[in-house]
Amino acid sequence: MLSKKREIELSELAEFIASEYCPVGMVEPSIIAEAKEITYCFGQYEESFDGLIEYEEGSFHIYINSNNTNSARTRFTFAHELGHYFIDEHRNALLNGRTPSHPSHTDFSSKNPVEIEADFFASSLLMPESRIKQDCFRQKFNFELIERISQKYNTSITATVLKLMSIDHHPMMIVCSINNKIKWFKQSHDFPFKWLKFPKGKVPTSTLAGEYFHNNKKYKKSVPVAADDWFEYVPEKNYDRYFYEKCIYSDSHNFVLSIVWED
Repeated sequence: MLSKKREIELSELAEFIASEYCPVGMVEPSIIAEAKEITYCFGQYEESFDGLIEYEEGSFHIYINSNNTNSARTRFTFAHELGHYFIDEHRNALLNGRTPSHPSHTDFSSKNPVEIEADFFASSLLMPESRIKQDCFRQKFNFELIERISQKYNTSITATVLKLMSIDHHPMMIVCSINNKIKWFKQSHDFPFKWLKFPKGKVPTSTLAGEYFHNNKKYKKSVPVAADDWFEYVPEKNYDRYFYEKCIYSDSHNFVLSIVWED
């Protein structure tokens, strides 16, 4: 997890670049790349990477592992690779040959600080903080707000939630579970609980995600869950403190994305 200070630094950097090259409308990574004379190409590269940036013979080139040039995933991958260019420490590593090339997988599971920073930069570039705050001004937090922002900026639900976390609009948590195991989770800095339950390494059965894996049950809407369902070390007085959980399911990947927030 990035420190709040580092989040602010990267957000301000991304905001400046978005304002410089795409001051109105949707931020287009291709416009930024072309302005900086960074060449790029889209194609099929199997599962070796989602995106890759390399520096050769005095110039930068970005490879994007997709032929769908305008999908939310492709846009995020492109912005992630631009992060490796615009973040000074990342670019200098490429220029100095310490990192000959920079293959990335943009599924938010990486624990590599360099990849975490590029992910955060990408979400901040595609959803500049000043514009997001304007979208959220006097808006009640719910899943419909997340969907509206996601559609407006053509970003994934995951990237949208992670950006909303960083502006402290509302305390929230996101949990990615695959095959009944929690792959990764992230929380906003102001979220009241920090420790998840991992009964035998699996998703807690009393959560909505747990019901999917154990009973194949899906919920279309947000549903209240008790703090004690998801979290360890909950004080007894907070056992009945309720949160909302909204799940996004993928049967083909046996995958659940849980978004949890307090009303």
